[in-house]
Amino acid sequence: MPKIIIESKISSNGGGDSFKLKINDEKIVEVKSNGKTEIDVDYGEQTLQMYNNFLMKTPKKVINVDSDNQNYKITLHFKAWGVIFVLQVLMAALMINLKQTGVFIAIPIFILEILILIFMGMLEIRKVKRKDS
Repeated sequence: MPKIIIESKISSNGGGDSFKLKINDEKIVEVKSNGKTEIDVDYGEQTLQMYNNFLMKTPKKVINVDSDNQNYKITLHFKAWGVIFVLQVLMAALMINLKQTGVFIAIPIFILEILILIFMGMLEIRKVKRKDS
């Protein structure tokens, strides 16, 4: 039976020392938040989603299991965090230029940032590229 190896170096900051990995919306497996976890899966297409709570989650990732061992890594979802950074810069520029009370600018942008992180996910599952030697 093929295995996928999931490596994570994400600290969950008191939210427990493991994440839950949902495979094909039916099987749930505990994954260490700091280390490697081997999971037996079937050949073919598999849908993976990692979560700990509604913010600490990954978008669904469809993978094709075609070899015995495939390596994946849990990382920050850099696109989502890039959007958050742009919104933070926009918020700072609006507060400086409009000279309004910061609350009227900060609260809507903060709510938008939380919604982006909920729907895009803070983390993502990436395939580790093999080095051909």
